[in-house]
Amino acid sequence: MYEDQPDHEDCEHVVRDVLRRLHALRAALTSHSVALLIACVSAPASAQSTTRVSFDSQIGVDLFRGENVNDRPQVIVDISAAIRVGDNWQVYVRPWLRLPRPGTPTARAVPWDKQLYQAGVRYERTGPISTRLDAGYIVSPVGLGLLDSRPALNPTIAQHVAYFIPMPPFDPTVPVQRPVASTYPLGALLMMSADRWDARAAIVNSAPTRPYVVGAATRPRQTPVVEVGGGVTPAVGLRFGAAVAHGRYATPREIRIPAPGGRTMTMVSVEGEYAFRYTRINSEIVRTSFETLAGPAAAYEWFVQGIQTLTPRWFVAARNERASAPPLITGTAAGARSTLSTVETTAGYRVTPDITLRSSYYARKSYNARAWDNQVAVSVVWAHRWW
Repeated sequence: MYEDQPDHEDCEHVVRDVLRRLHALRAALTSHSVALLIACVSAPASAQSTTRVSFDSQIGVDLFRGENVNDRPQVIVDISAAIRVGDNWQVYVRPWLRLPRPGTPTARAVPWDKQLYQAGVRYERTGPISTRLDAGYIVSPVGLGLLDSRPALNPTIAQHVAYFIPMPPFDPTVPVQRPVASTYPLGALLMMSADRWDARAAIVNSAPTRPYVVGAATRPRQTPVVEVGGGVTPAVGLRFGAAVAHGRYATPREIRIPAPGGRTMTMVSVEGEYAFRYTRINSEIVRTSFETLAGPAAAYEWFVQGIQTLTPRWFVAARNERASAPPLITGTAAGARSTLSTVETTAGYRVTPDITLRSSYYARKSYNARAWDNQVAVSVVWAHRWW
């Protein structure tokens, strides 16, 4: 634990300023977060020390070759910083930058894709029932795949593509959706945990089927969505969990045909994790029911992945992921469901504690595609914690 410090006035002022400015972060990617870090790091030594600051950076470079792929490298920079500003309190920020593959539409539009994944205030208290409260731009409480979003934490090279690729339109009157999205909404999250159970509840400003990220080219209109979940740990290394989210996925202003109440969605997810010896396996199943012009429509997403540590330097990993999109339904006809499928097998080598090399065989069958695309990939990830 950290030592108590007698003077926190400077940093308490910073916390109040951050709370007031969280909403303004949607319009400025990193200006307030950088000012916050400078203010706290430059405080007098008696009020701050490196034991109160956590800062790490990760850089991932990957290259895919094969069928239906842009065979140019991609660079991702993921930075995380946190500052302890009082007993049990901290302020954190996580900017994310991507240098797209040359030749892609994103690369032609902007040289760097700049986004802010997280920025907020956290309160933590340990005890028989530990408590954590986050307020600000937070990781969506639904979607186990979000835990693999950082380059060094992802056991494979490719991300969970079902989180990033929109489903084909199933209701022509609403924006396109995802079975579950990689999203970092504005909201508040309360988590509680004991030895054998954990629970969480959150209210966020967008549905978990649409990505909401500060700095993204487009974002959904804000609408309250409630998310609750929990899990049990019957034995060390084994956990089962579930979560439910409900709210509007399209506001009245986003629907082409007037609908005063908008369109709602209900997401239910079940997840499991099992770690034993030098093996870790995790999996999730997500079902999302969408309210549409023609009635309810259901989308599904699931994955199972595992990682096996062979030696202190070598490991292997694999992931199988699928998504099933609802059919397009019009006033006169209904189409067929379409699926997205991926399979990846990976071998990794830790050159140093900071540098990891990976090589993969990757196969993907996109929505409405008739054939699989076969690819090989390589990546190098540098991850370093500065203090």
